Amino acid sequence: MSSLNADRHCHTQGRSVVWRSLMQLFGGMDWWLILATAFLLVTGLNTLQFQGNGFHEKQFDFLLAGIATAVVFWRVPYIFWTHKFVLPAIYLINIGLLLAVMFKGHSALGAQRWLALGPLTLQPSEIAKLVVIFTLSAWLGRWPVRSFWDCFKAVALIAVPAILVFKQPDLGTSLTFAAVYFGMIFWAGATLTDLLVLISPLISLILNALSVNAWVIFVVALGAWLAVAWRKSNWSTLVRIALAVAVMAANLGAGQMRPHLWGVLKEYQQKRLTSFLNPYEDPRGSGYHILQSLIAIGSGGIQGQGLGKGNQSQGAFIPERHTDFIFAVVGEELGFRTAVLVILAYAIICARAVIIAYQCREEPCGSLMSIGIMNMFLFHVFLNIGMTMGIMPVAGVPLPFLSYGGTALIIDLSAIGLLLSVRQLNPPPRKDIWK
Repeated sequence: MSSLNADRHCHTQGRSVVWRSLMQLFGGMDWWLILATAFLLVTGLNTLQFQGNGFHEKQFDFLLAGIATAVVFWRVPYIFWTHKFVLPAIYLINIGLLLAVMFKGHSALGAQRWLALGPLTLQPSEIAKLVVIFTLSAWLGRWPVRSFWDCFKAVALIAVPAILVFKQPDLGTSLTFAAVYFGMIFWAGATLTDLLVLISPLISLILNALSVNAWVIFVVALGAWLAVAWRKSNWSTLVRIALAVAVMAANLGAGQMRPHLWGVLKEYQQKRLTSFLNPYEDPRGSGYHILQSLIAIGSGGIQGQGLGKGNQSQGAFIPERHTDFIFAVVGEELGFRTAVLVILAYAIICARAVIIAYQCREEPCGSLMSIGIMNMFLFHVFLNIGMTMGIMPVAGVPLPFLSYGGTALIIDLSAIGLLLSVRQLNPPPRKDIWK
């Protein structure tokens, strides 16, 4: 009898050890983050199933690889990727891949973005997004923004990959770098006025194209605001006035240079950036994408026409319906309700990233990494869904977890793994006593 009791005790202890091990493994998981990501992945796979050309089967293979990569990024401490020996190696490898694309890459739709490595085809510009986040996290975590000039030091770190990506040309990813940069320097200490100064030349370019009077008013108002309020605790009034004049001069120069800078863009990029303002001006050309997308979303109604039953998507009226315009397919075939749930899932992912960043604010590297990932997702979602609804220019940015593409899906899932790693190594404080 004593032997039987001992066996039972050992068996109970064994189960207890297994249970505690599982709790330790999954106790730090962010289930809101995981469930929102899983919903988007399932929605994307179901939508791709009826878009032909084997997209569903290939995306499923990419998904398995992405899950494996996400587990690696989850289990490997996020600090590893910013180590003083690891990060330079990653940075140089990515630069090498971007350079290889320029000479050995193959083209599609007017852009040279893909690199064949044996049986694999990579898109190094997607990998560069995480590398930029790693680089800025390491730099800003050690040297936060304490003055306006610190912002330019961070720019120098990402200038090389940004230029190489822009030369492919890949305008959408270049803009993603900018979104990640602005979000991370703000989290690291830059003020809203600092950000306004940095983006003011772009605003001047846009206003100069739309209305010269509005552009002049903006430049004058900006100078007045900077002279009065810009970093009052750091600079004297005379210094602020001098810098305000310099910023006004830069904005005037940017406006005057608009015709020359516009010529730097490829013709198809120019049309993409302007067609959303009036797609009916060229309904069979530059405005075709947006008009067909609007028709598809509008025809879906509340419940949708059903998977594989959308007239616009199944009739191939929606261009790039498996990548850039997949949200239009979701709106047509799954309806308004599912489209809202998709947007809500993205909102949950971004909100959880901000919460994780706030919870580990005492550990700058992890906090900055979370903010960088949030900005990457938020910019992609805002620009992609906005362009399908005709309120943003067509910039060729994929929709995370839904759009077809191996490298993009693996990078997006890796980013989720990084968020889980940051949260697990910086858990929120326990609240054992409710007040």
